[in-house]
Amino acid sequence: MEKRILFAGDSDQDILYAGQVLIEAAVEAGWRAACVDSGRQGDVIYCSILLSTEPLSRSGSAMPDVGVLGSLSAANVFERMIKPRGLLVLNASDIRRPVLRRDVDVVMAPASPLSAEDPSLVTMTLLGVLVSLTGWMSVDDVMLVVRKSCVGDAACAAFRYGVAFVEEMVMNASSEAA
Repeated sequence: MEKRILFAGDSDQDILYAGQVLIEAAVEAGWRAACVDSGRQGDVIYCSILLSTEPLSRSGSAMPDVGVLGSLSAANVFERMIKPRGLLVLNASDIRRPVLRRDVDVVMAPASPLSAEDPSLVTMTLLGVLVSLTGWMSVDDVMLVVRKSCVGDAACAAFRYGVAFVEEMVMNASSEAA
């Protein structure tokens, strides 16, 4: 199995850090993982992560299965690049226009209140949403990497905020179905 995840956002959102956290946590969870592409398009920083249960293929041409987009600029550049039937995790605090895609699942996640002071925490919240939604690795395993690699508790709190958002979303969907 192979999964491609595209992280993109503004330069102050620490996109590459979130990608590195995902890679480290994935490797600890038994995946093979690498950043297969990163760079800048205009004002948007991006990195493309490959997770695989098989030896890695570093071809950069495959469309991402998931887009984690932290800003309106990132959505404008990368939203259309996500594979049909893929997943978009969007920062609802910044992306306030209608989603352009109808062929992907979309989660509009609010940024942690801490993000107003530190924009890099937006990406940690979105990472929490991604990990919680996909189940590709455990929330606890990713939290260990976040704790190990960050100086303060703010990144951990932002990550937990994203996880809690998904848990609440699932509880609300369950109660509506009942």
